[in-house]
Amino acid sequence: MRIILLGSVALALAACSGESAAPVDAAAPADTASTETSEAPASPAMDDAMKAADAADDANSAETPDNYMFHTDLTKVESVHLPIKAGASWTATVADPTQAEIAGASDETMADGSVHHVVQIKPLVRDVIARVKFERRDSMEPTAPVVETRTVNLMVH
Repeated sequence: MRIILLGSVALALAACSGESAAPVDAAAPADTASTETSEAPASPAMDDAMKAADAADDANSAETPDNYMFHTDLTKVESVHLPIKAGASWTATVADPTQAEIAGASDETMADGSVHHVVQIKPLVRDVIARVKFERRDSMEPTAPVVETRTVNLMVH
């Protein structure tokens, strides 16, 4: 299973960088240190397209749409902008807590005067696509039904 996951990550990263990925050798043992800790070997530097995508999401203060992909690295904390509805609440759940963590959340006024609920996400390991699911409820009650769901992805280089 780990080899399949490693192969999928390698293909995703190669697709992002425009390079072709080498096939995963199923007979080769997986390097557990590089997939289970933040001590992974250095990944290749971001190419110009990745740097442009990273700069664009850093400067963005618009609402973060569903299935948005951040291009990031371990030195950054990414900000997800969610709309604020009166009496509503957002909860964030990291799909794999070993890959990213919620670093904070607050309501912030944007330059245009709108107010967003901004959630900061810190990547924890390289060469993964960390997923965070956001659920909005129309009340502050955690058992209230979910009325909106958004997923955000962090491609960690």
